[in-house]
Amino acid sequence: MKIIRKLAILLLALLSVMICVCAVYYQIVTSGTRLQPELLQTPTETAAVLDRNGDEIADISLKNANRNARLEELPAHVRQAFIASEDKNFYRHHGLDYGGMARALLKNLRARSFRQGASTISQQLVKNTHLSGEKTIRRKLQEIKLAKQLERNYTKDEILSMYLNTIYFGHACYGIASAADFYFGKDASQLDPAESATLAAVIRSPNRYSPFIDREKCHSVRDNVLQRMRKLDFLTEEEYETALKQPLPQERPAGRKTESYLDAVFDELEQLPIFSPYSVRGGYTIYTYMDPDLQKYTEQLQTDVDRSGKSLLVADTQSRGIIAWYATEGNICRQPGSLFKPLAVYAPAIEENLLSPCTPILDQKTNFGGYAPSNYRDLYAGYISARQALSESRNIPAVRILYELGIDRGEKYLDHLGLPLQESDRNLSLALGGITKGYTLPELGGAYATFADGGKYAPLAFIRKIEDPNGHLLYERTFTAQPVFSEDTAALINDMLQTAAHDGTAKKLSVLPFEICGKTGTCGTETGNTDAWTIAYTSEHLMGVWMGNADNSRTDISGGGLPCHYAALLAKHLYAIRKPTPFPHCDSVIRCKLDRASYECDHIVRAAAPKQPSRYTFTELFRKSNLPTIESPIFAHPNSRAQIHVRDNNVLIDLCQTQYYEYRIKKEVDGKEKTILDGPCSGQWMDSDIVAGKRYTYTVTPYYRSDDGDCIFGEETKLPAVYIRKATEPPKNWWRQP
Repeated sequence: MKIIRKLAILLLALLSVMICVCAVYYQIVTSGTRLQPELLQTPTETAAVLDRNGDEIADISLKNANRNARLEELPAHVRQAFIASEDKNFYRHHGLDYGGMARALLKNLRARSFRQGASTISQQLVKNTHLSGEKTIRRKLQEIKLAKQLERNYTKDEILSMYLNTIYFGHACYGIASAADFYFGKDASQLDPAESATLAAVIRSPNRYSPFIDREKCHSVRDNVLQRMRKLDFLTEEEYETALKQPLPQERPAGRKTESYLDAVFDELEQLPIFSPYSVRGGYTIYTYMDPDLQKYTEQLQTDVDRSGKSLLVADTQSRGIIAWYATEGNICRQPGSLFKPLAVYAPAIEENLLSPCTPILDQKTNFGGYAPSNYRDLYAGYISARQALSESRNIPAVRILYELGIDRGEKYLDHLGLPLQESDRNLSLALGGITKGYTLPELGGAYATFADGGKYAPLAFIRKIEDPNGHLLYERTFTAQPVFSEDTAALINDMLQTAAHDGTAKKLSVLPFEICGKTGTCGTETGNTDAWTIAYTSEHLMGVWMGNADNSRTDISGGGLPCHYAALLAKHLYAIRKPTPFPHCDSVIRCKLDRASYECDHIVRAAAPKQPSRYTFTELFRKSNLPTIESPIFAHPNSRAQIHVRDNNVLIDLCQTQYYEYRIKKEVDGKEKTILDGPCSGQWMDSDIVAGKRYTYTVTPYYRSDDGDCIFGEETKLPAVYIRKATEPPKNWWRQP
């Protein structure tokens, strides 16, 4: 017993020492930590956004405008949604939830990291307004001290009111009033239970749970909040069931034109490692790539036939900075359609040496193991070149190439282009842009800028750098473009897409008096189109256009129509004074002379013979590593393959390939040889100068004339000898003979 008593005393002593140490440590690390009432209000100073000239565009938090909602004007379910989601014991504790803190401590010890903080609404308010977001014991202790001070100085309703008016809801929205207007287009006093639960879900992680970023996650978390509200009897069963059936909000068009660019700036800002929504409000300066003149032109660009929403983008292909951006539907993900063909099919196939611009591809209705796509209007062209197939955006050739390339290899390049696939996308419809979630216009524009920069990829961006209120540099964009395709692959794609811009689906760009590449894409069904795209680029700039509606309502716009027209207008305005520099020459791209006969008749790519007449050749570009090595058999080694036969005492010689060759035919009789033909022939030569009873021998030599007049002879072929028998008279009175 004495031993037990001594052990108990020792443990109590140790515990007392630990408590004293913790108390001293708490006093030291929280010394000077004081609640500052002015920080609990929405700050008047906000981040400024500058264009590329250093002139201020606008205040980035225009949606906020220091709007506050009075707690007594809010429906009870608004407050209840946040209490159920964030702090169900809010009205019962004094700033700290000790039970929750104990549970969080155990989970953190097991995980050996700060995963849970068990923060009450009071703790969240002081953390957001007074402290950094770092996860350290020091910061947590300061948070605890401030929460206690907060609870001593303000009522619960005052704390909840300040919390709801300062919390960040994503998309540059601070406070419940701003969020209600942005997400639902209504005053906060008009929010229903489902809308309140949606906003309570969003604040957990605006970058993940915004309904405009990931609707599935937002829906799941919103329903979880509703479930908590029901469990706490904040909702009746009927109200709960009704709220569960209510859809999430659809993104609404921006209220102001320049707001499109500002929205995109803030969306990008939220993705930066330095981002903290509460520190950004303190007077930061954000420098962008915006060209104010081009931005103004982009915002007012419209025609009398506009019949849908749209997104317009202009980017610098070297800095990868977005210099103009206007979007009526927000920066939404959409299916790319045929815009995907160069990225997922043609460029990867060229890089893998499976394809060259002139590779013949069979364009006919085909079933690829259960997948049977169709061309536009069900029209098929037979064998066509890869260049023509891409220029005309034909579906069957694209699927056939991907079938040979393999989905895994295509996906590898898409990953490097910042266009990851979902598991459901890994099928042959990938060739036609059949993507589950889709991509944004800046994402696709960044992938296309890879071709303009010699095959090197870097994402597009709006922000150049960020400075704090004292002018200290917090962030500066630096990037090293990563090679995805070889320079020669990029050069070939550029050349093929110039064909598309000249006389293919993007031929509205052909009015421009300089080198420009273009690709269009259209998604839809027989009932109408949902998405229409054009991306065009020069060596210096990229122009991207998407047209459609956020709610997927149908339109009759196609990619080669109005979007291509808009892209042409953007390029024309951009180069009103000067032309862009031509695309650089690539030493590893070779123009090769090819045999037209092999290509058109046998659908085989063969090099032309050295002296082959130009009328039987054409030229095309190749990677140096993929040049054709076999020459034309017709012109490299002229071959007669002649046949001889006799009819009615005439010698007939059948000649082949007379459309390419001339012939020299010699006849030998009685030891004498003479030339009986030296020139073109229609296909059969008849020698009627025949004497019965003699043996005739013929030789045939095919040849053709080069462009400079040289005769290129094939091998002389000796034909089988022929003998014409003399006709014999029947004996007299032959009919009388026995």
